[in-house]
Amino acid sequence: MRKFRKRRQRAGFALLASLAIIVLGVTLFLRLDPFGGTSDVASVERMAVPMIGGAPEAVSEDAGQPEQAAPREEGAQESAHKGSKQRDREVQPAIPAPASNDLWMTIPKLGLYDNYVANSDAHSALDSGAAKRVSSEFPWENDSNTYISAHRLGWPGTASDHQFYNLPLLGYGDKIYLYDANGTTYTYEVTEIFEVLPSETWVTNAEAGRDMVSLQTCIENYGDYWTMGPNWYVRYVVRADRVSVTPA
Repeated sequence: MRKFRKRRQRAGFALLASLAIIVLGVTLFLRLDPFGGTSDVASVERMAVPMIGGAPEAVSEDAGQPEQAAPREEGAQESAHKGSKQRDREVQPAIPAPASNDLWMTIPKLGLYDNYVANSDAHSALDSGAAKRVSSEFPWENDSNTYISAHRLGWPGTASDHQFYNLPLLGYGDKIYLYDANGTTYTYEVTEIFEVLPSETWVTNAEAGRDMVSLQTCIENYGDYWTMGPNWYVRYVVRADRVSVTPA
């Protein structure tokens, strides 16, 4: 019995030793530390992944719909608007400049037809008929404010006789026609009516992007259209915007 026990103990020891050898071999083979310690084997560095230029953005539920542009600032909108207006002007056919500065005026509402308009600032020119302010633009020029003055009473025997007597009767939308030496017709519609002092010369200024004619005469005072002098303190102005140009 003792020999049998010794043999069984030796066999068990041999089996345990064999298992230990096998475990140690596997551990060395896999480079693992069976006791949880730090391995002396250097770790393999992770390969760097090349960066992509940019990840694609998530697709929203509105995919496939036209993308709306971000709203522009007010200044940018105004600049774009002016640029568009300028391009529109550039594509329009240019109005041929006439050979002379002669100008004629027709206002059907006032019974005035083919009245000659002198290009003069002299007061004597008004005694003969209507006169265009020299510093104002001609209708064939861009951004024009063709400024024309005439008397209320004037002088008998001349075109100035009551020429603008009925100017206060003009209303919004009434037509005014100007003609140049080429026979081109410039059609205007009344858009503004106001009264100013003689010192308010701003009314003769042009405005960018606007073509108009301004008619001026004298009235006794603000709101007094039918007292014929003697002071004529106020200037009555009818302004009309150009709506069409008809070449001869």
